[in-house]
Amino acid sequence: MFGGHFDNPNLWQSGGGWGFDRNQKFSEYFRCYPVVMMPGTERDNLNYGGKIILPPSALNKLTRLNISYPMLFELKNEDLELVSHAGVLEFIAEEGRVYLPQWMMDRLCIQPGSLIVITSTSLPMGSFVKIEPQSPDFLNISDPKAVLENALRNFSTLTLDDIFEIKYNNKVYGIKVLEIKPSSRTGISVVETDLEVDFAPPVGYVEPTRANTPRSTSSMIPTPDGHSMASMIHYAELASASMSSVNVTQTPISTGHRLSGRAVSSRASTPSTPSGRIAVPSLQDAIRKGSEYAVSKTKDTRAIPAPLRLPFGQLFFGYPVVPIPSKANSS
Repeated sequence: MFGGHFDNPNLWQSGGGWGFDRNQKFSEYFRCYPVVMMPGTERDNLNYGGKIILPPSALNKLTRLNISYPMLFELKNEDLELVSHAGVLEFIAEEGRVYLPQWMMDRLCIQPGSLIVITSTSLPMGSFVKIEPQSPDFLNISDPKAVLENALRNFSTLTLDDIFEIKYNNKVYGIKVLEIKPSSRTGISVVETDLEVDFAPPVGYVEPTRANTPRSTSSMIPTPDGHSMASMIHYAELASASMSSVNVTQTPISTGHRLSGRAVSSRASTPSTPSGRIAVPSLQDAIRKGSEYAVSKTKDTRAIPAPLRLPFGQLFFGYPVVPIPSKANSS
């Protein structure tokens, strides 16, 4: 019979077979470097996401530990007790190294070549996140919601108080995670989930001041001491003076002369009605009373009308037609 002693605590027995404990976590120390130091063609876009580059040996261990998709990791700077979370993009790094986006290096306060511990973890599916742009320039984006939705495709997790970076139209924007739900953990998973996003005012944003627009004075608006606004400004007296200034009483009329040399007698002004309105005569009265004609005795001349003065607001559209005297009548 086959026998032996197994000291590996990661092994478990099931149905006569041996395998790795499903509850075991992947936990390794790596020397971290920014993605700009990764060999090969420069991949600047890796800086604007939330995924790391691990070595092939990490994939081998993760497979044997049956770590399920999505593979999420906790990154910890043990010296400063700073923690962030990330997903994995590729397993192409040199052994013992891990490549991180620059914003993640800054968040963990680590320098190239420093040691960090990377541990596999599971995070709840996120339902809500509140973010704070780090510059008012973020408001210049025409559709920030769509831009952020597209940028989050490069993220597997979001961690509270992280300041990640996105790039849009060759401009880099810093975004801080202010609040997450569920709030039981410091991080959430954003893979294949409906995430509600709320925006806080950007850092340095100043609310524009609105110009004071004049408002109409109402007699119903009370003042702090209980008196109405109308009594404070003596509205009744102002209204009475305003109405009296527009009432027409008597309009002086200057005298004139006819072309024949005779003086034109002055006429009384247009009377006003008791209500203060101008009494507008009919067209026939205007023709009869206000129109005087002086027909000269000169032969073959037309009638020349005297000056016609009408009350303000009244229009006159012409004098009555006067036929030209015939030669037979003039003789």
